[in-house]
Amino acid sequence: MKYRLGTRKSDLARTQSTHVLEDLKKIGIDCELVFIESSGDKNSKEALYQIENTTPGLFTKQLEDALLCGHIDLAVHSLKDLPTIQPAGLEVGAITRRVASEDWLLVHPEAFDGAQPLFVKKGAHVGTSSLRREAQLLSSRSDLQVSPIRGNVPTRVNAVRQRKVDATILAAAGLERLQFNLEGLEIIKLAERDFPPAPGQGALAVEIRSDASVELREALKKIHHEESEIETRVERKVLKGLFGGCTLPLGIRCYKEGVLLRTKVFIGVLKDRDSKLKNWTGFHHFDICCQDEETLVDSVIEKTRGFLNG
Repeated sequence: MKYRLGTRKSDLARTQSTHVLEDLKKIGIDCELVFIESSGDKNSKEALYQIENTTPGLFTKQLEDALLCGHIDLAVHSLKDLPTIQPAGLEVGAITRRVASEDWLLVHPEAFDGAQPLFVKKGAHVGTSSLRREAQLLSSRSDLQVSPIRGNVPTRVNAVRQRKVDATILAAAGLERLQFNLEGLEIIKLAERDFPPAPGQGALAVEIRSDASVELREALKKIHHEESEIETRVERKVLKGLFGGCTLPLGIRCYKEGVLLRTKVFIGVLKDRDSKLKNWTGFHHFDICCQDEETLVDSVIEKTRGFLNG
């Protein structure tokens, strides 16, 4: 049987889906790509956090609809884009091995300043549509000018090359998967201890219907990576417990260290999350570790809520 694997049309989505397709082919599962346009692809002007409340699942809903109606048999998502609550009838069949989960700051050479924190000149204009990234930047450099920038990876990189912005932040995983040419730009690899990523960043999720065949389920078990699943599960449980999405400036990275689970967390606090006029009232970093997953998740949620509730 040939399975239909749904993917968005962007270069990154196509590359990620092709990796999964090739892994499945190695174990005898034949797949073909089916391209589907998402709401996030159609609306590339507004910042993600400005449309998340009215259009949840910007990059996943159309793929999930195609799964539910039987147009495709499986779909590949960047895990950080997948809502923590899935539609009835769908489930995650595999989490792939997590690759680099940190963010990279890409800086135009004329805006580079090795004497400044983050190596970007004073008052630099940084483009990002992520509230988390904006909050993290401003927590380190309050002088920076941060404004929304949308589009695929090439579009955002070219915005820096053409000096439409002085710098932008992108996930290392996407840049590495695309093997994207960054020649001529300064690359600042942001330490996860200071810039924890979005929950699930760096991992891929393979979504299937609940009535998927035994053959497909067994194949997905072979490309599933347990440690990555454990780490990202903790991160996404925290996000779910905080009722978060793109409108919550949360960075969290969980690490499995033997019997311990360790988390590094960042939360930015907005006076009014629903307002387009952002008034940041605080930026908070903390670490928590525990052997028990549920206790860890509850502890992180409790501490984060304490900051959010003031």
